[in-house]
Amino acid sequence: MHDQAQNLRELMGRSRDIRVISIASGKGGVGKSCISVNLAITMSRLGARVLILDADFGLANIDVMLGITTRLDLSYFLKGEKSIHEIIQLGHEGVRFISGGSGVNELINMSNEQISSLLSSIVHIDAPVDVIIMDAGAGVSSTIMQVLLASSETIVVTTAEPTSVLDAYALVKTIVKRDASHPLHVIANKCEKIKEAQNVQAGFVDVCGRHLGKNINPLGLISYNHDITTSIKRQMPITVSDPYCITSKEIEVIARAILDMPVERESVGLLSRVFSRMLGAKA
Repeated sequence: MHDQAQNLRELMGRSRDIRVISIASGKGGVGKSCISVNLAITMSRLGARVLILDADFGLANIDVMLGITTRLDLSYFLKGEKSIHEIIQLGHEGVRFISGGSGVNELINMSNEQISSLLSSIVHIDAPVDVIIMDAGAGVSSTIMQVLLASSETIVVTTAEPTSVLDAYALVKTIVKRDASHPLHVIANKCEKIKEAQNVQAGFVDVCGRHLGKNINPLGLISYNHDITTSIKRQMPITVSDPYCITSKEIEVIARAILDMPVERESVGLLSRVFSRMLGAKA
């Protein structure tokens, strides 16, 4: 038991060295998965070793956005047919990814224990990883909350549309109720009028501060770009197809800002609680 406890503590220490970033939104259609993919590619170019976990379980699309056909997804891990390492696929610019599967019942109905097992297995991967990006589903379901609170920080994606902003606020409110110390950032996406988007983002940060007592870090804005739609249809991320366009440059600014931030050492999240339960302590 002593050896097991020592090994788990070492794993907990290693998990704190990995930047685990969840990317979420209050509603769908705001470009969350597109940002996840392009942010990962840009971080990899900047020297980080990146793994994307498609955490929209059973409704995954990261492999489609990357234009990579794979038959391997998390269902193989859940059924015990493959290890986490065996279902990791290689994408653009050295980015690795794990497909969350699409239309797979086992993934749609994952239990808390299965999600915990998944997260525990990630820290065992053989390949060195600096950043894990978890592309979470949209909304505030219990599964999504478990994924978000497992990360060291969460990026909330919104647009300037009132419904998107309100749903983003509901998401932040739900996270704060569960863990008031969880680090949060916000990105305003699909911005047609930059000044308007800046005002919306500033207002969002202000409202979260005044009404929720939560400091939200504004990471930046991403302009509306019709070529994004074209890149998605072509299954070629825009940071690959057009690395010098304004959108790619805006994503690079955000990626550099994230990589320059100090890691929140106290925000171990669910991984710490998983290991604590395994050691017999209260979560």
